[in-house]
Amino acid sequence: MPALSMPLALPPLNLPVAFGAPHLALVYRANLTSSQVLLVLGAAGGVGLAAVQIGKICGAVVIAVARGDEKVQLLKSLGVDHVVDLMNQYVTASIKEFLKSRNLKGVDVLYDPVGGNLAKETRKLLNWGAQILVIGFASGEIPVIPANIILVKNWIVHGFYWGSYRIHQPAVLEDSVRELISWMEKGLITVHISHTYSLSKANLAFSAIKDGKAIGKVMIVFDDLGTVRSKL
Repeated sequence: MPALSMPLALPPLNLPVAFGAPHLALVYRANLTSSQVLLVLGAAGGVGLAAVQIGKICGAVVIAVARGDEKVQLLKSLGVDHVVDLMNQYVTASIKEFLKSRNLKGVDVLYDPVGGNLAKETRKLLNWGAQILVIGFASGEIPVIPANIILVKNWIVHGFYWGSYRIHQPAVLEDSVRELISWMEKGLITVHISHTYSLSKANLAFSAIKDGKAIGKVMIVFDDLGTVRSKL
């Protein structure tokens, strides 16, 4: 099915799925500002697309890393300052060239839902005192950040698990959702859905994600809500 971009059509309850983690990570933990450079890995994924939109709202210089022309074009349409296509570009060389063209020293905030070699390579671009947001490990490889490098570079590493806020800081979670609803009502953010599948074809939804075909979120819908019954 064709991709859907729906700033108002989705109920507010869907917002936390797409934007909850990026919002808390960037706004509450990293305190992202307009004077900073944000680098988003996996930028065409669900939390990646949300992160670049939040970065632009905060006024930061946003650099995005993705794979494939379709994903690159979508990111450019969102106003991303620089997009690296892993299909045909070397990530560190491309970003260094961009930073030089803007007279910028390096990256201030690394948003990493990927891990693996990509995370290791892009850490070379971080400024002294930079922040690393550990969001997930889509690559399947959990990165190791040497403590001596963290010390010498004065980096701040944020481990971030959105779900735990409901237990430990529910008030912060509520404030975050309120701000996201406000942004959505103003048309500042959109939830991008590249694929929709019926519940009976949920396996195809997981395949789209696994094969890297998904852009943003994949949605599973019920063919007939009247036939759905709880087995509990």
